[in-house]
Amino acid sequence: MRKSVFKLNFSSSYFLFYALTSGSQKFIQMKFKRILSLALGSGIVLGFGAIEAPNASAALLTSYQFNGNGNWSLDGVGSNINPVGNISAFVPVGSRIEKAFLYSSTNLNNNSFVPNVNFDGTTYSGAAWTNLGSTSASSGSLTAFRTDVTNQVAAKVGTGSPLEFIFSVLSENPSASIDGEALAIVYSNPNELERTIAFLDGFTNPLGDTTSVNLADPLTSTQLSNPNFEALLSLGIGFSAGGASGQFSRVDVNGSRLTTAAGGADDGGLINGGLITIGGLGDSTGNPLNPNSNTEPDDELYSIKSFLAAGNTQIQIDTLNPSNDDNIFFAGINITARAGVNAPPPSDPTAVPEPFTIVGTLIGAGTAFRMRKRLKATNKL
Repeated sequence: MRKSVFKLNFSSSYFLFYALTSGSQKFIQMKFKRILSLALGSGIVLGFGAIEAPNASAALLTSYQFNGNGNWSLDGVGSNINPVGNISAFVPVGSRIEKAFLYSSTNLNNNSFVPNVNFDGTTYSGAAWTNLGSTSASSGSLTAFRTDVTNQVAAKVGTGSPLEFIFSVLSENPSASIDGEALAIVYSNPNELERTIAFLDGFTNPLGDTTSVNLADPLTSTQLSNPNFEALLSLGIGFSAGGASGQFSRVDVNGSRLTTAAGGADDGGLINGGLITIGGLGDSTGNPLNPNSNTEPDDELYSIKSFLAAGNTQIQIDTLNPSNDDNIFFAGINITARAGVNAPPPSDPTAVPEPFTIVGTLIGAGTAFRMRKRLKATNKL
């Protein structure tokens, strides 16, 4: 069975040494080559350990993750006129922009065009966009695109402001086939709480998507009772008129229903070319009162804190579009805990490795290197 994290510790170093000194030459050769191939094939770095990339089995994949003191700003806009409208961003004083992505959500695309968008005076077209894949909805191919606008946003925002920043979407072409744009920002700020923030993007999988938030430490009752503890989820959805029109998506957290009414045109308008929503600025973290109703008010920004329990080491989020005519192209996770999203949690930067782990790692790496030279010299490797 493949493992996500591999560390060559003292015990594995001893095993390697034992195998290299106790078996036949043929056994030695097989063992070393297998260990070496597993290490190289899994992206393992001897002496340090490495995290293996998760299998790309979902349609929503992690494109960016931040761990540290900071927060996010999310907002979107859509319309069928030019200028399209404004996107707001809030970045407080003392901040540094870590990452900013602009998304464009399209309908009836069938990979026939790439958006041409003038975002606050800079035009993004052609190869500037990353195609996030298409979902074959009943209403046609729905596709979203992403471009990195970190430098542009950082130049405007600087170190932040007590007021919101305004980014104007001056034009988009072809407008009727572009439902709108969304801006997702992560900033660091020493005055903010320590958080894990992850952006996932792609397209709606007809069979549903699962996102796993893997916590570095089990949640405690003290954490969950702290009013400053946050666990937020944001969704960005394109080409959705909302549950009242029979177009909706549902979300389950740890097996319990959060909403059956995700979607709509909260950041645009009820017309093709304006059907976009993203949970963010101006939205409430209050969840739908009736999670099983597809017509309940829903702004795509949620607090999932009530779905968590002391002892949890993982949060599972399942999304699905039962009406098969919307595209969940974005999901944002924001939690005041150290975690890895669809990946193992990052190591604690303040932790000191155990002495035997350090010694074993060095012994194992050194022994492997010397034996490789010896076997190579005798043409046995």
